[in-house]
Amino acid sequence: MYSQDIESIIAEYNSDYTDFLEAFRDGLIEELILSKSFPNSLPKEFLIDQLISHKKVEQKIPCWSLVKGLVYPPPIHVEQSSSEWTASYKATLVETEIIIDGTGGMGVDSYFFAKRGIKLWYIESNEQLCTITQNNFTILGIDAEVVNTRLEDFLVSAEFEDLCASSSKLTLFIDPSRRVQGNKVAGLADSEPNIFSFWDRIASSVDQLMVKASPMAHVEEILAIEYPVDCIHAVSVNNELKELLYLFQFKAKEQKADHEGQIWYKSVDIKKNERVEQGKHSFAILSERQGLAPVSVPYIQSDFLTNIRTITNSNSNKSIEKGGADGLNSYLYDPMVGAKKLACMDHLALEYGLLKLNNHTHLYFSNDLIEQFPGRIFEILNGFSASHKFLKKWIKANVSKYINIWTLNYPLSSKAIKKKYGIQDGGELTLIFTRIYPDHHWVFVVKRVTSLS
Repeated sequence: MYSQDIESIIAEYNSDYTDFLEAFRDGLIEELILSKSFPNSLPKEFLIDQLISHKKVEQKIPCWSLVKGLVYPPPIHVEQSSSEWTASYKATLVETEIIIDGTGGMGVDSYFFAKRGIKLWYIESNEQLCTITQNNFTILGIDAEVVNTRLEDFLVSAEFEDLCASSSKLTLFIDPSRRVQGNKVAGLADSEPNIFSFWDRIASSVDQLMVKASPMAHVEEILAIEYPVDCIHAVSVNNELKELLYLFQFKAKEQKADHEGQIWYKSVDIKKNERVEQGKHSFAILSERQGLAPVSVPYIQSDFLTNIRTITNSNSNKSIEKGGADGLNSYLYDPMVGAKKLACMDHLALEYGLLKLNNHTHLYFSNDLIEQFPGRIFEILNGFSASHKFLKKWIKANVSKYINIWTLNYPLSSKAIKKKYGIQDGGELTLIFTRIYPDHHWVFVVKRVTSLS
């Protein structure tokens, strides 16, 4: 990481450069590198890392950004860390008195585990990163056992044997690295450490295992392993998918009796700058071990939408052609991104009594406003067949220059449509280009009612 001893760097930084971030945080990094006033008694790469990483921490872990004395690792470690919202959510899933963070990294997950009163063991193979995190834990008031070793080695250590022999229940948390030899990977079998290589040791030793996977990972991978997963969480922040979490219960058989051989699929969206308990939307469904069984959601009938009539636009004096979807009393529902990742959109729609637009259009319709729906809601203002002639006429009559474009199960991309009709994203209205049952191209004119973002 750095050629100079990290402990001496931290000591000098904390004693002589306590106001460094305040003095340089607003400057351009490129200008600061060339500036003669830039401190030069510490490694320049270390100081540059402090500036770049701090900017990332302000966005990702804002509760740390104002704490004086924290030392930030190189930016790559901040990028790979959890955000404070996802880390706080993971801490709510721990059901034991002790947790081992087997891939400690920057220590964000560890911090939130410990904040909930769980006894923490932080394991990290990178010596300098370990030292940086120990410094930060001390400043943040976190009591933890910090161990500089590989997880594979810790699992065969005397310390781990003592933990397993204690009366306290034990959780192991693993966030495998998805950068292997400089290349990005998504599957757990390709990540480091490869949990499957020492699976038997884990399964015979701990009560609970929590694995953080890439949002790009395929759920089928975890369904294919020998030991069944108990719960799969798709976690998003402001409706942007951030993590997949796999939870396994190994020893607490009594907790599994009610759904032995079944899996919980849970989709959770967390609003930034709100406490997890207060600012989240969620949807959960219990499935058989082999995966989610398909469900049948009724389709909206095409003749309901294709009955074109003329009404007066309430926002202007112009008369516009209006689709049969009943204006201010009709809504489109876009399921939260986690439900899409777990392929339970139809299950969500069925629970809320929605109608499906098309077999491959995961957008749903209702005459009712369901404010608690976990996803985005759009109010339908207009709807018509996507004929080029009519659309060109409608855009000319109703769009000056700016309107948002969204294509869903449609042959043209949003970019191609904007270029074709000379419009740009902007304003309150959105044109949704999609397909309706059985296979008709259709355009909805909508206004956002509510959003997870």
